[in-house]
Amino acid sequence: MARNKLPLALSAALLLGGLCACSAPEAEPTPTAEANHATEQTAVRWLADENHRALQVGDFWVTLDHVEENQSHIQVWDPADLSAPLQTMEQELETSSFFGVSEVVDANFDGYPDFGCLRFMGNQPTYWNYWLWDPEAGQFVEEPALAEVCSPEFDSAEQVVRSYARGGYAGLVGTHAFYRWEDGNLVCVRRTDSQVLPGETSDQDRVLLTVEDRVDGALTEVVRQEYDMNGRGWVPLEEAWQDLNYYGEV
Repeated sequence: MARNKLPLALSAALLLGGLCACSAPEAEPTPTAEANHATEQTAVRWLADENHRALQVGDFWVTLDHVEENQSHIQVWDPADLSAPLQTMEQELETSSFFGVSEVVDANFDGYPDFGCLRFMGNQPTYWNYWLWDPEAGQFVEEPALAEVCSPEFDSAEQVVRSYARGGYAGLVGTHAFYRWEDGNLVCVRRTDSQVLPGETSDQDRVLLTVEDRVDGALTEVVRQEYDMNGRGWVPLEEAWQDLNYYGEV
């Protein structure tokens, strides 16, 4: 996660010049060195403000503006024409502290850069909103399926979106899920889940490992096994199934 900003030296003055022009009455152009310097200083102050962020996504600029306690205002700009934004979107945040945490990533592995903005962060789980570039529509489109994926990681080499949700015991148990894009839809192709089954005493706790694999187009349980908590015997099998080329012992 990173707070991405546009390079100030190259784009700050133009960016803020365009943004200001959208909301202010038209005035006679004054192409003086003093005016340009003032515009650049305004841009620097705007980008430095904790309520403003900007990032470059492919050929476009995206600005984030924290407008309310739990709401972010997102606009997409064409740097060649800053007279008006190309798109305007809103994002609901769980708390204001998550504003501005964003990333640029090819989330659907189609060769076009997309962008995501964090909306929730817990002790470990994180949830994001992602906007994917649609070349036919010529705009970024929000992908609701990715909003449900916990702590997504995008593996372009394997064409897989990986997810992990910690289940307790300092990460000793939890849920790993693996997704692929099929005909434009995000499909879960495998899920491993380990959870603690409390005993009468902590020494009697056990772990239930389940694995679901995609069989004939549907997730199907292929493993269900209990283990002694102290032995950690489920760990090697759980890790084996996290390799999508593994399909169980032959």
